[in-house]
Amino acid sequence: MREKIAKGVALITGLLVVGGAFLFGALQSPGPEAAVAGAPDARPTEERLQAPDTVLAEGRRVYDEQNCALCHSIAGEGSPRSPLDGVGDRLDAEELRLWVVDPQAVDPGVRKPAYDDLPEDEVEVLVAYLQSLTDPNS
Repeated sequence: MREKIAKGVALITGLLVVGGAFLFGALQSPGPEAAVAGAPDARPTEERLQAPDTVLAEGRRVYDEQNCALCHSIAGEGSPRSPLDGVGDRLDAEELRLWVVDPQAVDPGVRKPAYDDLPEDEVEVLVAYLQSLTDPNS
């Protein structure tokens, strides 16, 4: 009897998980009206992450637009006081995201401004770009 109940609960749980995944996917996918000529790319971040070169280029664009090189350097370009070389080896995505949007949550004494007004898709591509900055010697 317990085995039948356990199998039933497992089946219902599996159906709920699959149904939730489909619902989440449907809510995240833009409708046909999002594909307007000249409109910015409205694809969800998950889809754009399947094209790493595009994501990294977008992340670098955000880095440049936000003038991150005023305080940071990459491969010797920018301010040498806070180099980002190898940051992808030291910090995971969530830690990088916090350093971008809420640096005081990571280090209350830091003088880094919070970029909490950046759109979420720009934060995600910037984080992906920063994660790509690994130490080639490791």
